[in-house]
Amino acid sequence: MRSADPTALWDTIRLGLSKQLPEASFKEWIAPCAPVKVEDGTLWIQVPSAAAKLWIEQQLPEEFNDALAQGGLADLQLVFQVSGVSPAEPKAAPRKGESGSHPALEAPTASSFPYLFNRYTLDRFVVGPGSQLAFAAAKAVVDSYGKAATPLSMNPLFIYGGAGLGKTHLMVGIGKGLLARNPRLRVAYLKVDNFFNELTVAIKAKNTEPMRKKYQQNDVLLLDDVQTLGKMERTQEEIFYILEYLLQHGKQIVLTSDKPPQRLEGCHERLITRFKWGLTADIQPPDFETRIAILKKKLEDADFKNVPPIPDDVLTFIAHKAKGSVRDLEGFLTRVIFQASLIGIPPTLEVAHAAFQGQSGEEPTAAIPPERIYRMTAETFNLPFADLMKKRSRQQAVLLPRQVAMYLAREIASAPFTDIGRSFSMHHSTVMNAIDSVRERMKRDPEFHRMVQALLNSIH
Repeated sequence: MRSADPTALWDTIRLGLSKQLPEASFKEWIAPCAPVKVEDGTLWIQVPSAAAKLWIEQQLPEEFNDALAQGGLADLQLVFQVSGVSPAEPKAAPRKGESGSHPALEAPTASSFPYLFNRYTLDRFVVGPGSQLAFAAAKAVVDSYGKAATPLSMNPLFIYGGAGLGKTHLMVGIGKGLLARNPRLRVAYLKVDNFFNELTVAIKAKNTEPMRKKYQQNDVLLLDDVQTLGKMERTQEEIFYILEYLLQHGKQIVLTSDKPPQRLEGCHERLITRFKWGLTADIQPPDFETRIAILKKKLEDADFKNVPPIPDDVLTFIAHKAKGSVRDLEGFLTRVIFQASLIGIPPTLEVAHAAFQGQSGEEPTAAIPPERIYRMTAETFNLPFADLMKKRSRQQAVLLPRQVAMYLAREIASAPFTDIGRSFSMHHSTVMNAIDSVRERMKRDPEFHRMVQALLNSIH
């Protein structure tokens, strides 16, 4: 039976978080928190400031979910309360016998998601060139669920990409979209590591069959982080039987990974074959325009309603410095707002510079020389540097790398069009046309977009 002692519950969660977070992050955000009370399946936690509450809810939902699952507290909801402020009541999940539940079943898995995943909906996902296919597939899974089969199978839907790019957001968004259409669906969200922990307990009890049946009776299974399966022999076996059963009975499966199926090391071939049965879609890091759109969408959140307006130059600076992932981007924005609130001033470019330097240890205005960008572009395209800069040619072997170099000089170094043109002995209008050409091609050519984005991230 779960403890009703808020301190004991919080200690369990803290232990799980301490294993996931860097020591500095744990001390900064988790250590100052304290449990307040337990009431109706909800643990109330006091945080030192509104900025700390914002950071925890915006940046650590997945870490808290993992800590709850690993501590055997998956159904416990959390509310973070700023001292002296009364928070809104959390929305309770459906219980047995209520609408949306299946009283005839022994509570397979809750058709709900962790409270801190409340912002993971499809309408809050900002689509860019690197995420168009994955988003379109996610939306199609929701729109086509329960309808007649189409020639294009999206079962399972396998979404892959680097950490922090929005895979879990899309996955949970699918589940929420399906539940919005049919609240009676049994939807299970599950991380592979947490399944492993649950399976370990079942093996010790020499009783794994109930666990397998629990997941087999779902209508939708959302399985997160399957790249970790390679080191888990028995877990692979159990997941194979679960997936096989669900697929045979026409149930929807969504999987996420940081690698495509064919690159999953240590996975059994029969499991990889199941992963590849449906549609595979990747997510790439967002380009500059998408990063700006993500920041503006983020500022529409209710959590930011009392934040002073963020100047465009601050958003531009954040978008230029946080290129690696959506999580990095949103985290930097939240840190700027947090730092501004600490010193009691609006978020300015100077505050953003200080936040960047404090987080990275780098000079915020340290410019990347355009020549470095040009040289790395030439190297990437296996083109002599002199040919990139001076050779007169309309051949794609020279023209395309040159256009990409111009685009990157503008994107990374914010170099003026006239300066870029001077480097290539061209008029600034030619440079503008070249950059527009690259942007248009990135929108319509996913492979080209991936190549340019990878080069951009390697130079940064």
